[in-house]
Amino acid sequence: MTGAWNPLPPLTSHDFDIVRRLASDTCGISLHAGKTGLVSSRLERLVRKYRFDSFSEYVRFLGDHRSSPEFSEFIDNLTTNHSGFWREPEHFTFLQQTVLPERAKGIRIWSAACATGEEPYTLAMCCAESRVAASISASDISRTALTAAMRGEYDEARLSALPAGWRNRYFEQDRVTPGHWRVSTTLRASVRFAIVNLLHPVVEAGTFDIIFCRNVMIYFEQLTRDVLVDRLVQQLVPGGYLFTGHSETLLRLPPALHYVQPATYRKS
Repeated sequence: MTGAWNPLPPLTSHDFDIVRRLASDTCGISLHAGKTGLVSSRLERLVRKYRFDSFSEYVRFLGDHRSSPEFSEFIDNLTTNHSGFWREPEHFTFLQQTVLPERAKGIRIWSAACATGEEPYTLAMCCAESRVAASISASDISRTALTAAMRGEYDEARLSALPAGWRNRYFEQDRVTPGHWRVSTTLRASVRFAIVNLLHPVVEAGTFDIIFCRNVMIYFEQLTRDVLVDRLVQQLVPGGYLFTGHSETLLRLPPALHYVQPATYRKS
C-alpha cells in the first residue's frame, strides 16, 4: 500500500491507454494523448485514497469493477461538473420570449446533463415566471453531482447571476449556515432527477418539447456526438427545441433539425 507522501510510479502510456478505453467505452469520454498529465493529477488522489501501490494496480481494479461506486468516482474525476444558474443566458431569454408562450398549456423539458442542478432549477424558475406548467426531468452520469442537485443547496455567490428578485422568490435562506440558500420545496418538487448514461437510449422517458444538452458533448468524439444528437432528435416532439452549449458545434445536423440561433435548433 502506498503512503500519503510516498511518490507514485508515473502513469504509463499503457495504463493511460486503458483509462482512455474505459472512459470511452462506458460513457463516451474522449481523452487524447495531451491529457496524460491532467488524468494523472486527477486520478492520483483516488489511487492514494484507496491505497493502491500504483496507477497500474488501480487501473486493473477499475477494469474488473465497472459497476462499482469506485468506477463512478473515477468517471466523476475525469469530467468537470461545472454549472451555474442563468448560464449562457441567451437560451433562457429565448425560452421565455419565444418558446414558452407557444406552450402555455404545459411543457415537458429534459436537462440531459444537469451536473449539480443549476440548469434544471433555472428552467423551472423560467416556467414559473411564465406561468407555464412544466414537467422537468434532469439527468447526469455522476452520482455525486446528482446528490448535490437533489439537495438543492447553494452558497449565495452562486445565485448572483439570477435576475432580480428570483433568489427571494425561489430560494429559502439557511438559518443555520449564513450565506447558504436552498431551492424552495415547491421548485424542487417540480424537477425529477435520474442517473442516465447518454451513450444508452432512454426511450422509456418518452418525448420532450425541449431538451437541454449543454457542455457535455465537448467530451465526446464527433461520431459519438452524431449518434447522440440523432437519438435526442428522436425524443423531441415536432416543433421541439434542442439547446446545446455555445462551445459545441454540430457539424452534421439530422435532416429534421434546423438551426434557429447559436446553439439552438428546432425539429421540423
